[in-house]
Amino acid sequence: MSTLLDLIHYLRANYAHEIVRSLMLITVLILIRVAVDRILAANSGVPVEERRRWSLNTRNILLVAGFAGIGLIWASELQSLAVSMLAFAAALILATKELIMCLSGSVVRQMANSYSLGDHIEIGTVRGQVVDIGLLSTTVMEIGPNHSSHQMTGRALTFPNSLLLGQPVIRENYMGDYVMHIITVPMAYTIPPGRAEKLLMAAAEATCLPHMEVARRHMEDMAKRYLVETPSVEPRIALQAVDEKRYQLILRVAIPARERQRIEQTILHHFMSRCFPDDDNQDQE
Repeated sequence: MSTLLDLIHYLRANYAHEIVRSLMLITVLILIRVAVDRILAANSGVPVEERRRWSLNTRNILLVAGFAGIGLIWASELQSLAVSMLAFAAALILATKELIMCLSGSVVRQMANSYSLGDHIEIGTVRGQVVDIGLLSTTVMEIGPNHSSHQMTGRALTFPNSLLLGQPVIRENYMGDYVMHIITVPMAYTIPPGRAEKLLMAAAEATCLPHMEVARRHMEDMAKRYLVETPSVEPRIALQAVDEKRYQLILRVAIPARERQRIEQTILHHFMSRCFPDDDNQDQE
């Protein structure tokens, strides 16, 4: 008990000003965070995605400001301890290597604009919609369970930002509201490839026709904005031989990013009903 009292007395005698200023800084930052959260909660007319983005940006900015402010307040004391703490600093760097890598990954993400809130990304084995971006980690709502599915699984996945230093980031909705979507349909040679291709093209054109003109204008805007050559928005089918028993049709369509699952299922149902009609449909025909 006496040791604790001696420590408190020593800190009060030598570092009272630094401690008071540090507490004041922390209090101000907390009040700012609370005020921003209340303002965002009160503005129910602002979209949820926009309010969440403001909340995350405010949190990250206040954290950086807090670390920077504490560093400035204690700068002279830290400088006087620099030489004696050199060995400790080296050990600390080794011990916090993963933490430093996470912070470096966060800087890389920010500088390269790898992804932002709401983007659909894939990195390593993680694939989902970004719902939270911190200084150390990123949280996504999983999309899957594999690349052939575009539905939320209901699971939240959090990965350290250090993955950004060694793994490529795939941003599925880089083109914005409209994306080029690929549908792969494996077929047996009992169905003639020419017939299957015509039926799949008919299903794609019928389903995508309402979105065609808007998708074309969107892709033209993307080409001007990013100075890149964008693909044609008309449905395209590639025929690929797999082995002696089967082949596959690879369909590419331009569709709204948020409706990929629904449109894909519509195309497949339309195609399957024509390619493999049931007995009732045959009797009616």
